[in-house]
Amino acid sequence: MWSRRNCSLNKTCRYCPHCDLLIAHQDDVEHFLASFFMEEKPEVMGNDYLVIGTLERAVWKRGTQQHITMQEMLDAHEVRNEKLKSLS
Repeated sequence: MWSRRNCSLNKTCRYCPHCDLLIAHQDDVEHFLASFFMEEKPEVMGNDYLVIGTLERAVWKRGTQQHITMQEMLDAHEVRNEKLKSLS
Protein backbone atom coordinates (compact mmCIF):
# COMPACT_ATOMS: atom_id res chain seq x y z
CA MET A 1 0.00 0.00 0.00
CA TRP A 2 1.37 3.39 -0.95
CA SER A 3 0.45 5.99 1.65
CA ARG A 4 1.35 9.04 -0.44
CA ARG A 5 2.12 10.88 2.76
CA ASN A 6 5.28 12.94 2.89
CA CYS A 7 6.95 13.88 6.12
CA SER A 8 10.14 15.68 6.95
CA LEU A 9 12.18 14.43 9.89
CA ASN A 10 14.28 17.54 10.59
CA LYS A 11 16.99 15.09 11.63
CA THR A 12 20.71 15.74 11.71
CA CYS A 13 22.61 12.90 10.07
CA ARG A 14 26.21 12.04 9.38
CA TYR A 15 27.51 12.59 5.86
CA CYS A 16 30.02 10.48 3.95
CA PRO A 17 31.73 12.74 1.38
CA HIS A 18 33.39 9.75 -0.29
CA CYS A 19 30.02 8.04 -0.98
CA ASP A 20 27.97 11.29 -1.13
CA LEU A 21 25.44 9.70 1.25
CA LEU A 22 23.62 10.80 4.37
CA ILE A 23 23.88 8.23 7.13
CA ALA A 24 21.00 7.81 9.58
CA HIS A 25 20.34 5.05 12.05
CA GLN A 26 17.43 2.97 10.81
CA ASP A 27 15.99 2.57 14.31
CA ASP A 28 15.90 6.38 14.78
CA VAL A 29 14.12 6.90 11.46
CA GLU A 30 11.65 4.08 12.10
CA HIS A 31 10.92 5.31 15.63
CA PHE A 32 9.95 8.72 14.22
CA LEU A 33 7.88 7.15 11.42
CA ALA A 34 6.06 4.87 13.86
CA SER A 35 5.23 7.78 16.16
CA PHE A 36 4.11 10.00 13.29
CA PHE A 37 2.03 7.46 11.39
CA MET A 38 0.44 5.94 14.49
CA GLU A 39 -1.32 9.29 14.86
CA GLU A 40 -1.71 10.28 11.20
CA LYS A 41 -2.39 7.04 9.32
CA PRO A 42 -2.04 3.84 11.38
CA GLU A 43 -3.04 1.55 8.48
CA VAL A 44 0.34 2.14 6.81
CA MET A 45 2.36 0.99 9.82
CA GLY A 46 4.95 -1.60 8.81
CA ASN A 47 4.95 -0.67 5.12
CA ASP A 48 8.09 0.15 3.14
CA TYR A 49 9.22 3.76 3.04
CA LEU A 50 11.56 5.92 0.98
CA VAL A 51 14.09 8.36 2.42
CA ILE A 52 14.87 11.01 -0.18
CA GLY A 53 17.57 13.20 1.33
CA THR A 54 17.91 16.82 2.34
CA LEU A 55 15.71 19.86 1.85
CA GLU A 56 16.55 23.53 1.90
CA ARG A 57 15.68 24.94 5.32
CA ALA A 58 13.13 27.33 3.78
CA VAL A 59 11.32 24.44 2.06
CA TRP A 60 11.28 22.45 5.29
CA LYS A 61 9.86 25.42 7.21
CA ARG A 62 7.16 25.94 4.56
CA GLY A 63 6.28 22.27 4.95
CA THR A 64 5.63 22.77 8.66
CA GLN A 65 2.93 25.29 7.76
CA GLN A 66 1.37 23.70 4.66
CA HIS A 67 1.40 20.46 2.72
CA ILE A 68 4.29 20.07 0.27
CA THR A 69 3.78 17.70 -2.64
CA MET A 70 6.23 14.94 -3.48
CA GLN A 71 7.15 16.83 -6.66
CA GLU A 72 7.97 19.97 -4.65
CA MET A 73 10.17 17.91 -2.32
CA LEU A 74 11.95 16.29 -5.27
CA ASP A 75 12.44 19.65 -6.99
CA ALA A 76 13.86 21.17 -3.78
CA HIS A 77 16.16 18.16 -3.40
CA GLU A 78 17.40 18.58 -6.99
CA VAL A 79 18.08 22.31 -6.48
CA ARG A 80 20.00 21.61 -3.26
CA ASN A 81 22.11 18.94 -4.97
CA GLU A 82 22.93 21.29 -7.84
CA LYS A 83 23.99 24.02 -5.39
CA LEU A 84 26.20 21.57 -3.52
CA LYS A 85 27.81 20.33 -6.75
CA SER A 86 28.60 23.88 -7.80
CA LEU A 87 30.41 24.47 -4.49
CA SER A 88 32.75 21.52 -4.95
